[in-house]
Amino acid sequence: MALAMVAEIPDLSREQYESVVTQVNRAGSPAGALFHAGGPVDGGYRVVEVWQTREAADAFYGSALYQAAIAGLTTHPEIKLTWSVYGLDDGSGWHECS
Repeated sequence: MALAMVAEIPDLSREQYESVVTQVNRAGSPAGALFHAGGPVDGGYRVVEVWQTREAADAFYGSALYQAAIAGLTTHPEIKLTWSVYGLDDGSGWHECS
């Protein structure tokens, strides 16, 4: 089942966000990633993601690639909310997530 998550990263700057996103997407979207949106909020950044499965999200966040990308940061994402996703429109039209 697809998984959506909302994370907040306190004290993250735009430059830090762009650096992490650039590094982890250098070879294309991470395996299992269906959607990512991030932007500034009071006190840091908020990120919304959808993954094919919880296992895909866990594999990415535990990967050497992600760990290297966040190595210089003093703060890390705080997962605020997760939920199962039935359907998704990623700009290519709505489809059921299986």
